[in-house]
Amino acid sequence: MRVLICDDEFIALDSINKIISQYFIKHNISSKIITESDSTKVMAEQKAFDMAILDVEMPSYSGLEIARHLMTLNRNTIIFIITSHDTYLDNAMDLRVFRFLPKPIDKERIFSGLDSAIKLYNENTRVLLTDGSTSQRVYVRDILFITISKRKTLVVTVDDEIISDRSLAQWKDILPCACFAQPHYSYLVNLRNIERLDKNLIILKKNNGESVKVTVSQRKYKDFNNRFLNYIAQENF
Repeated sequence: MRVLICDDEFIALDSINKIISQYFIKHNISSKIITESDSTKVMAEQKAFDMAILDVEMPSYSGLEIARHLMTLNRNTIIFIITSHDTYLDNAMDLRVFRFLPKPIDKERIFSGLDSAIKLYNENTRVLLTDGSTSQRVYVRDILFITISKRKTLVVTVDDEIISDRSLAQWKDILPCACFAQPHYSYLVNLRNIERLDKNLIILKKNNGESVKVTVSQRKYKDFNNRFLNYIAQENF
């Protein structure tokens, strides 16, 4: 995974880099860590990252401004904000910042945050879709649902609809079971993207605002509803 650390204080930058590197080595995680003290260089580049640890107060551009920039390049970037003040919390919440790290930097707190971040990253990892000679990758998080389409499957994401050679059973094997459930034998739905769940219908939304609907079978409703409620409870915990 690609990780950016941006802090204008060189001592803090070096300290965070060592802690992050220790964590990845300990957990045998392949990574490329980029450190940067100049926020203008980050803003000038079109480089996407899987994770970013950003100091909120820096000359030229704040950590929140950098976060907005990075999320235009990869909306699934996991953002950590380093701050000594709560002044920025409202704006940070709008960006759905993953964690706040207070100064002075605490190794155990970073390790704890990384445990949760890696779990989220693994759930959001890109999966390869193939259809004959065509291949492309999509983030698991962006999948709305997958349904049977003739002898293949149709993968409906927040931005696209893609035919895949995988069967629905194969998708069940590779997708995180905590996030996906079957409301009907021919559908596999991403629980995190449900807008509304009724006894007969699931409503999900694409990025363009278009609503898409998935049928819920009466036989599967109770189990699916329980899975959905449990997922929401864990997400809000």
